[in-house]
Amino acid sequence: MTTEAQEAARERAKTMVWVEPGIFKRIDWRSGKVLQKLWIHYPGKDGKTAREPTGSTSVVGARKLRARRLEEHGRGELGRAAEKVLVRDLLADLVTDYEVNARASLPTLRGHVKLLTEALGHLRAIDCTTDRVQRLQRRWQESHPNSTINRRCRSLGRAFVLGRRAGKLHVVPYVPTLEEHSPRGRYITPGDAATIQAHLPEYARPFFAFAYDHGTRKGQLARTLRRYVDLDRGVIEWPATECKHKETHVLPLEGEGLAIVERQMAKPPMHCPYLFHGPRCAPGQKPSKTYACIGDFKKAWASTCKKAGLPAGRKAGGFVFHHTRNTAATDLRAGGMQEADAMKITGHRTAHVFRHYDLGDVTSLRERLTAARASARTKKVTPLRATPKQNVAG
Repeated sequence: MTTEAQEAARERAKTMVWVEPGIFKRIDWRSGKVLQKLWIHYPGKDGKTAREPTGSTSVVGARKLRARRLEEHGRGELGRAAEKVLVRDLLADLVTDYEVNARASLPTLRGHVKLLTEALGHLRAIDCTTDRVQRLQRRWQESHPNSTINRRCRSLGRAFVLGRRAGKLHVVPYVPTLEEHSPRGRYITPGDAATIQAHLPEYARPFFAFAYDHGTRKGQLARTLRRYVDLDRGVIEWPATECKHKETHVLPLEGEGLAIVERQMAKPPMHCPYLFHGPRCAPGQKPSKTYACIGDFKKAWASTCKKAGLPAGRKAGGFVFHHTRNTAATDLRAGGMQEADAMKITGHRTAHVFRHYDLGDVTSLRERLTAARASARTKKVTPLRATPKQNVAG
């Protein structure tokens, strides 16, 4: 031990009275009196000595606390540092992670974090147990569907996982997932599509017609810049930054889709770089970050469905614009296109999700069913297993 270290140890000894190895009492530097509540010390982070108040005068309690801290240190756990971390701190770190990675779902996450902070933010992370989360889920079920609650709880679980990776925690609580039944989308028949097209505002008609044929996501299609269009090659190439899965999406153009793009490219407003334009497209007008110049037009969609005599909105069991993806996926597969090729058109990354959007070709299924019935009735069917004879007692 160096001279400086020895001097520091002597000065520290003037502020404490040892009870036994690892347990001591502190001396009030103002009055010089020995304080009765006990303290402990044990090996801390980076080889430094950690000191912690026990909050009591019990030597037995101090021994147990020190033994627990030594055990945690032996396992490589954080000990007291982890007990100071609050849930709201973990949620704030989650928002930062989304901001750094520029995730498209950041606005949705902010809404989840706000509600989670109000409900659980004041708790220490170690006090956010599974039973607390389940009580919160039960309370939310009174006014929200299970699917919404699951999205919020996944954000909470993600915050804990990031906290563990950052070295702030060593235990992640189990966050239950509620059972949910995701309703399948609706198919917009050609007749309904024509009715909707006729009642839509003029500016939204080419946008709807293109989405109906190709199933492109609303936000991605709305943010299409004219420079993404290559008429010589006959394609629209969205960069990875504009796509949900951060992968380049190349869409070949033909038929009505190509004609729509050519009309939009013919006489574009020079002040606006987008392919589709809304009613407020004017010099100096700031476009929407999500839906660009054309906007969201939810009210126009609801008004259109009402005029057309069609239900609007998922809660009413009616149509939403997103059903154009269901329709396009279903039509592409019914037309004979392979699943992998259809996924390239709609922009789906996994076959599992694509099959959820593909509602199936009921007409072809009915034809095959009719043919199977007819074939079974016109020929003799011999089962592989003989039916056992039953003995009837006389």
